Amino acid sequence: MNLSELGKCKYGLTHSGIFHADDVFATAFIELINPDIKIIRSNSVPDDFDGIVYDVGLGEFDHHGSDNEARENGIPYAAFGKLWRKFAKDVYGEYVSKKIDRCLIESLDLSDNTGKSDSLCLAIAAFNPIGNDSNGDKEFREAVFLAKTILEKLIKKEQTFFEEEKLVKEIYDKAVNKEIIVLDRYLHFKDTLPGTDAVYVVHPSNREGYVAQAVTINSETIELKKPFPKKWLTELPSYLTFCHKSGFLIAGLTLEDVIHACNIALKGDKNDR
Repeated sequence: MNLSELGKCKYGLTHSGIFHADDVFATAFIELINPDIKIIRSNSVPDDFDGIVYDVGLGEFDHHGSDNEARENGIPYAAFGKLWRKFAKDVYGEYVSKKIDRCLIESLDLSDNTGKSDSLCLAIAAFNPIGNDSNGDKEFREAVFLAKTILEKLIKKEQTFFEEEKLVKEIYDKAVNKEIIVLDRYLHFKDTLPGTDAVYVVHPSNREGYVAQAVTINSETIELKKPFPKKWLTELPSYLTFCHKSGFLIAGLTLEDVIHACNIALKGDKNDR
C-alpha cells in the first residue's frame, strides 16, 4: 500500500482486546493521513478484507513474526514504527520523520517488543477498562484522541525546528566569530551547530537579560564541546547572574556580559573546569 492508497482507504483493522501505545499511536497516525478511515478492532482478518491491517495478521505492518526487522541501532520495529517508516517521510519530510522516530517512536517500539518500561506506554495502557463491563472500544478511541493530539503537536514542533535550523545555518555562515553565535531570539540549533566550530550560542532570555548555551559534540548526546567553568558554580563572576550546575548554561543582564563570559570560558585553563 502506498500513501495515495492509504489516503483513499475506507477501512483499517487492528487487534481487539487490551490496547497498547503501539496500536493506539499507529491508529492516530493513520487517521492524520486519512481522517475518514473507519478503524475496526478484531483479532482475525477476513480473507476478503479490503483495507490496511496493522499490529495483527502477520502482514507488512505487524511485528509479531520471527522475521521482524530492527533499526540500524538494534531497536526492533513495532506496528507504529513500520507505518511511520513507510509513510511519514513522504508526508512530513526526512528531517521531521527521522526526529520523531528517534525521540518518540523508538521507545514505544522497544517497549512493545520487549516489555521495557516506558512512561508514555504506561499512560496509554491506563486507558484500558478495568473488569469486563466494556470491550475497550470506547476507551481505545479516548486513547487515540490523546495520541493524535500529542503527535500533531510534536509534528508541528519539529516542522518549526526544521525551519529554525535553516535560519541558524544562515546566521552561522555569516558570523565573523564562528565559536560564539549570537541570535536575536531563541532558535533551535541543536541539530545544526554541533557539526560546526560553534562552542556557545547566545540569545535573549525568556525571563530577563541574556543566556548562553554550550553546544553539544553531536546532536545525539548531551556531552558538551566545552562546558562553562565549574568554579563559576561557587564563584559566580560579577558579570553573570546564573550558572547551571551541569555547565551547559549561563545568564547575565546584558548581551555584552554574556559574550564576555563566553570569551573567558573559551580561554579558560584546566583549573576552570
